[in-house]
Amino acid sequence: MIWEDLTTEDLGKIDRETPVVLNVAAIEQHGPHLPLSVDADIGEFFLGELNKCLGDEVLTLPSVKVGCSEHHMDFAGSLTVTHEAFMNYVLGILESVLHHGFRNILILNSHGGNNAIGKVIAEKLGAQHGRNARIMFTAWWRAASEQLASISDTGKLGTGHACEFETSVMLLAQPNKVKLERMPHGLQFVEVGERYDAGLVGGNSVDYIRSMKRISGGSGVVGNPTTASAEKGQLITDAVMANLSEIVKDMKELS
Repeated sequence: MIWEDLTTEDLGKIDRETPVVLNVAAIEQHGPHLPLSVDADIGEFFLGELNKCLGDEVLTLPSVKVGCSEHHMDFAGSLTVTHEAFMNYVLGILESVLHHGFRNILILNSHGGNNAIGKVIAEKLGAQHGRNARIMFTAWWRAASEQLASISDTGKLGTGHACEFETSVMLLAQPNKVKLERMPHGLQFVEVGERYDAGLVGGNSVDYIRSMKRISGGSGVVGNPTTASAEKGQLITDAVMANLSEIVKDMKELS
């Protein structure tokens, strides 16, 4: 069910145990071959797929499209807000959801730059409402990390930003927005060291904060998008949906 498509009367009749999902995304550069809307497009695509999977077992909120993208501001078109502004805005939305009696909230992130502040938001809500509500936070790549690792042909360094995975999902969800002729060839990444380099399917032991221009060597891409395909996008989507649907269903049962 889609929150904004309902009437106030219809929404008032929904079981307050129904999990509510908020996607937080970004509007920022994604290299020469993908649009600024990638994170928002992917997040909303997954919300749509989640609604197809679960129907009236889930309620999805309007996405927060602009997030924390300060590290992308060297590139034209990127938008950003401060961590404080983002936190206050998202908290306001979710406090409204809690005010209306809903008790199960999942924040679904589709932009890496929202990870740290997203967890803070979840912790603040959990500390204030945790006795009466269940608050969760995840990112789509984290929810299905084990399966995604087996799908990747490029490994950790190939799945970072505007990469194999994001390009594949866009080829499935919004193929008309992908400019294949502009796709950079080969691995786009400035390696620092194993403990510092991270990707969507591989962790790092130290968070090394750099601008995207430095990380990507100026290309705006981290990884190798030439291995992307719509077929791989479907595999990624299937893995993400299998895990997200289980997480949403679990919310009603967890202590």
